[in-house]
Amino acid sequence: MGDRTNRRLQALKEIYDEQRAWAHDKKAVSRNLAAVNANARLAVIGEAVGPRTLRLSGVSYFDYEGNIGRSGKFLDAILGSWGYTVYPPCDVRVPGGTVLCRPGQGRKTAYCSDLCPVFPGYQPTKSGKTRIRRPTPQLINSALDRSFLARELNIIKPRVILLLGKHAYASVYGHFLKDRPTESLSTVVREIDSITFRRYNGAIVVPMLHPSPASPAFLQWIKASQSSAPYKRFVQRVTSYLQTGTGE
Repeated sequence: MGDRTNRRLQALKEIYDEQRAWAHDKKAVSRNLAAVNANARLAVIGEAVGPRTLRLSGVSYFDYEGNIGRSGKFLDAILGSWGYTVYPPCDVRVPGGTVLCRPGQGRKTAYCSDLCPVFPGYQPTKSGKTRIRRPTPQLINSALDRSFLARELNIIKPRVILLLGKHAYASVYGHFLKDRPTESLSTVVREIDSITFRRYNGAIVVPMLHPSPASPAFLQWIKASQSSAPYKRFVQRVTSYLQTGTGE
């Protein structure tokens, strides 16, 4: 591991320590630096930390025992088209087991972060059960005001920033690009092969539906898209940006 990588990891660790202190989450563990690719050309930005993966394991999209989550499986399949993966670059010990790198071998590890680096908690439903709470505007703004994500991206310097979900889409456009989106996320994703990508510090910003198995919109899109010509053109464009920094 080179000096530049070590410096980047140390700078990221300082941010992660700040995030844990800000979150006041007693269940959260420290992010495992062994799973972080500090030189990734692809950065994936989710909406918020989930209840059972990074929060308990220290590795994005993997749980306490080292198993990949359901959203992580879908995301990994998408990233595979570009030669990237959510699996770490080496086997990583987590509190209840090991995250194996083997399923992702031959691909590069994407840098994964979240718009809101804390678990927002649960909320009751009309049926009397609970569901994961969406991050509130106040919580998102609090994280953005502390420049957690801005500093992470400044350290990583990716060529492609993939946004997962409508909160990441709206907040990154509004806060980082200073331009609130005029089209819905579903509209953008339907036309993803032909849109002009916005740029942030040289990286293209790519909006995407959140890869949740609980999202009918995502399941419908992924089923219809992956074998289609427009999706293949989209994959080619993003691949070109990752390889050369240009895609037109």
